[in-house]
Amino acid sequence: MLKSLHKSPSLRAAIAFGLGGAAFAGGNLIFARILSSYEYGLLSLVIGVIQVAGFSAPLGLDYLIARRGWTFGPRLRRTVLLASTLVGLGTFFVTMELYHLKVSLLIPTFVATAAMGISQAVAAHFQSQQQFGLSVPFVQASNWLLLLIAAIAALCSMTSATLPSDLIALTGLMTAAVGWLMVKKRTAENAPQPALAPLWGEAISLMTINVASSVLLQLERLIIPVVIGIEDLALFGVAAALVGSPFRMLQHAVTFTVVPRLRDASSIAERRRLLRHEFLVCGIVMGPAALVIWQVAPWLAHWLLGGRYDLSTALIVAMIVSGLLKVLSAFGTSVVSALAPDKGLRLLSAGSWVCIALAVGVAFVLRPWGLVGVIYAISVGWLVRIVVAFWISLPHLRATGEADASP
Repeated sequence: MLKSLHKSPSLRAAIAFGLGGAAFAGGNLIFARILSSYEYGLLSLVIGVIQVAGFSAPLGLDYLIARRGWTFGPRLRRTVLLASTLVGLGTFFVTMELYHLKVSLLIPTFVATAAMGISQAVAAHFQSQQQFGLSVPFVQASNWLLLLIAAIAALCSMTSATLPSDLIALTGLMTAAVGWLMVKKRTAENAPQPALAPLWGEAISLMTINVASSVLLQLERLIIPVVIGIEDLALFGVAAALVGSPFRMLQHAVTFTVVPRLRDASSIAERRRLLRHEFLVCGIVMGPAALVIWQVAPWLAHWLLGGRYDLSTALIVAMIVSGLLKVLSAFGTSVVSALAPDKGLRLLSAGSWVCIALAVGVAFVLRPWGLVGVIYAISVGWLVRIVVAFWISLPHLRATGEADASP
């Protein structure tokens, strides 16, 4: 079994993603220590909005680049720049309307969203060329930069969310500019470019699926200020850093490694064997991890943050349940992404948005129970999404000889 743990691609990927996740968690904990609950809650909201809007900023063109092996040539660069700018402006006005943030926070949100859209396309370009050593840094850059910004904020004794937000926007812009210049240097100006018009439908479909996943991942940060208040978002940020991070790392690792291996599997029996093995390995890791988190997280939060954010047992259990459901969801959505035809992808996309609406509705019902109630409400959305994903996946995993139902 130890040999299986060592050889599991999901766990090896979890370690790689874990480094970036640890940087993100460390940056959040530093901000939680130096900022007031209200200012840290504002910063957490800004980060959550950027994470969701930035993924949608290229309008799915980044997924087409990676999926079809395109180069990020001049015409695509101009299109992505325009799309990212427009999505950034839309994010500015939607965030202003929903959360009534100050302009000093809205401007860096706009800039960081547009910059993240460009960086996403740059990463997709290098991924499409199988230059993963260049692609991964652009995917993980925001996590490491957040840790650097938090260290600068601590050294400069920053007390407002405005300056860290400005630095997030500035470093995001610098990352996008570096990527833009790298791609421009490596891509001929007269390189053949695809006709985009017939493929916008595919791009939007891919975008809606992935943005739905991103919204679900960030839904707590987006809904808590509306349902129960910005200071509760600060407490959630601490709980997410100390309790939720390990599960998110494993969730990303499962999606990253299981999808290509399922596509390469030659039979239904091999698919089932692969999923059974990875599920068992993840279960062996998650069980002890949950127990360790349960015991260590309250003490760590009290010690690191001077007793300002005490994590109750009920909150920790809610975060662990949420984390486990996210990992389970990764298995179901991986099967759909790897094997389902277009109809299955559309069903998963529509089902995901229904789950988001359901989670938001339940959050308003459970808000008398505070932060714990909201976390369980969003967990309901994850649970329904798991059921939908596995229902769509079932024909591709059912043992019916060697007949294959996948496209």
